[in-house]
Amino acid sequence: MNIPSGSMRSNRMQLIARFVCLMVLLPGLAAAHGLLLDAKHVGDKIEGTVYYSNGELAVRESVELLDLSTQGATAAAGETDNEGKFSFPVVEGHRYRVSAYAAEGHGVDVEIDAVADARPKLIEKEGAAAEEQSWLPPAWAVIGFLLLASLVPVAISRRRAAAAAAGSNK
Repeated sequence: MNIPSGSMRSNRMQLIARFVCLMVLLPGLAAAHGLLLDAKHVGDKIEGTVYYSNGELAVRESVELLDLSTQGATAAAGETDNEGKFSFPVVEGHRYRVSAYAAEGHGVDVEIDAVADARPKLIEKEGAAAEEQSWLPPAWAVIGFLLLASLVPVAISRRRAAAAAAGSNK
């Protein structure tokens, strides 16, 4: 079977282009992650650490503290330090919501009481926002589908080249 060298070169270039795209996208897939938050009551503060689900510290990310025990309270805003840590002054006995947000759109909320040995409680997303996110496929699935779909033109061009080569051999 004789395949024209131009067609072979074109197929090789398409394969190389797909390989390069895959290599560029893989680090992004590996870096895709959620946000986690650990908080505790220490003296007159709520302090904690924010990190990504891959264990990497969430450095310089937004953190807010809302006093749930005070009606009409406004959230105190801050950001994590170079070690992913944060700290806010609190009133003993009050209940607080700590929210952290990452640049990629990830977020996490916990509630914690300002009492000795308090443990944070993860707050699940409710309402329309959670419903909107629930039907979305994960990013890796979308990228994988697009990569597989990009192979369709290659398969079609190979079949055409094989048919053309078979027709020219007759």
